[in-house]
Amino acid sequence: MKAYTVYQPYAYATVAGLKHYETRPRRTNIRGRVAVHAAKKDAWRSGILEKGIMPEIEAALSEHQGVGNRFAHLAVIGTVEIVDCVPVEEIMDALTEQEKLWGDYSPGRFAWVLQNPVMFDKPISARGQQGWWEWKGSEIE
Repeated sequence: MKAYTVYQPYAYATVAGLKHYETRPRRTNIRGRVAVHAAKKDAWRSGILEKGIMPEIEAALSEHQGVGNRFAHLAVIGTVEIVDCVPVEEIMDALTEQEKLWGDYSPGRFAWVLQNPVMFDKPISARGQQGWWEWKGSEIE
């Protein structure tokens, strides 16, 4: 199964059904079910998320089944279907404020349209890598 790696809390938000688009600088032709892998670092430690934004994201996550900040790292945490890929400019007007927190919607980027997320009961340890990679399923790396 194809897999992609993403920082937390984005990985959790994807498999929990909170994040409906994965924004990237390039389009993808991949469609169908793919594995969502949580990277070694999270978005705060990596400098992706600013500290001023963190409380809004934490609040959104804590409202969702009371999970709070318990995020797995270095693991496949679920799957999602990619059903389309569109320029971000095509969807900007339809995004909620919360959805805008989950991605970089700068002009010229692409949004992978995500549907039917599945969160695993237990994360499955996996090394992961940049770009698309092949996940062997239940194989623990």
